[in-house]
Amino acid sequence: MPVDRQRMRPWLEEQINGGKIQGLIWVNKEEKIFQIPWIHAARHGWELDKDAPLFMNWAIHTGTTPQGFNTVLST
Repeated sequence: MPVDRQRMRPWLEEQINGGKIQGLIWVNKEEKIFQIPWIHAARHGWELDKDAPLFMNWAIHTGTTPQGFNTVLST
Protein backbone atom coordinates (compact mmCIF):
# COMPACT_ATOMS: atom_id res chain seq x y z
CA MET A 1 0.00 0.00 0.00
CA PRO A 2 1.47 3.39 -0.97
CA VAL A 3 2.38 5.67 1.94
CA ASP A 4 0.46 8.62 0.47
CA ARG A 5 -2.75 6.66 -0.12
CA GLN A 6 -5.86 8.82 0.05
CA ARG A 7 -9.15 7.66 1.45
CA MET A 8 -11.63 6.70 -1.26
CA ARG A 9 -13.99 9.67 -1.08
CA PRO A 10 -11.37 12.45 -1.53
CA TRP A 11 -9.62 10.36 -4.18
CA LEU A 12 -12.88 9.82 -6.06
CA GLU A 13 -13.80 13.51 -5.90
CA GLU A 14 -10.34 14.33 -7.26
CA GLN A 15 -10.93 11.92 -10.17
CA ILE A 16 -14.34 13.47 -10.92
CA ASN A 17 -13.02 17.04 -10.76
CA GLY A 18 -9.96 16.15 -12.83
CA GLY A 19 -12.06 15.10 -15.82
CA LYS A 20 -9.54 12.45 -16.90
CA ILE A 21 -12.06 9.61 -17.06
CA GLN A 22 -14.67 9.95 -19.78
CA GLY A 23 -18.20 9.67 -18.40
CA LEU A 24 -17.21 10.17 -14.74
CA ILE A 25 -19.22 13.30 -13.95
CA TRP A 26 -21.08 15.14 -11.25
CA VAL A 27 -24.83 14.77 -11.59
CA ASN A 28 -25.33 17.17 -8.66
CA LYS A 29 -22.11 18.44 -7.10
CA GLU A 30 -23.84 20.17 -4.17
CA GLU A 31 -25.51 16.91 -3.13
CA LYS A 32 -22.36 14.88 -3.99
CA ILE A 33 -24.19 12.77 -6.59
CA PHE A 34 -22.04 11.49 -9.43
CA GLN A 35 -22.19 9.07 -12.35
CA ILE A 36 -19.62 6.32 -12.92
CA PRO A 37 -19.18 4.84 -16.40
CA TRP A 38 -19.29 1.06 -16.10
CA ILE A 39 -19.68 -1.83 -18.52
CA HIS A 40 -19.97 -5.42 -17.30
CA ALA A 41 -16.79 -7.40 -17.99
CA ALA A 42 -18.81 -10.29 -19.47
CA ARG A 43 -19.80 -8.06 -22.40
CA HIS A 44 -18.18 -9.04 -25.69
CA GLY A 45 -15.31 -6.73 -26.57
CA TRP A 46 -14.76 -5.48 -23.01
CA GLU A 47 -11.38 -3.78 -22.54
CA LEU A 48 -9.86 -2.79 -19.20
CA ASP A 49 -8.34 0.49 -20.42
CA LYS A 50 -11.54 1.62 -22.12
CA ASP A 51 -14.32 0.17 -19.96
CA ALA A 52 -13.00 0.21 -16.38
CA PRO A 53 -10.34 2.93 -15.98
CA LEU A 54 -11.74 4.22 -12.67
CA PHE A 55 -11.54 0.79 -11.06
CA MET A 56 -8.06 0.16 -12.42
CA ASN A 57 -6.86 3.59 -11.25
CA TRP A 58 -8.15 2.78 -7.74
CA ALA A 59 -6.31 -0.56 -7.80
CA ILE A 60 -3.11 1.21 -8.83
CA HIS A 61 -3.59 3.87 -6.15
CA THR A 62 -4.15 1.27 -3.43
CA GLY A 63 -1.44 -1.07 -4.66
CA THR A 64 -3.84 -3.93 -5.38
CA THR A 65 -3.22 -4.40 -9.10
CA PRO A 66 -3.08 -8.00 -10.32
CA GLN A 67 0.37 -9.58 -10.24
CA GLY A 68 2.08 -9.20 -13.60
CA PHE A 69 -0.14 -6.32 -14.69
CA ASN A 70 1.96 -4.12 -16.96
CA THR A 71 -0.39 -1.39 -18.19
CA VAL A 72 -0.43 1.75 -16.07
CA LEU A 73 -3.37 4.11 -16.44
CA SER A 74 -3.16 7.77 -15.55
CA THR A 75 -3.93 8.40 -11.88
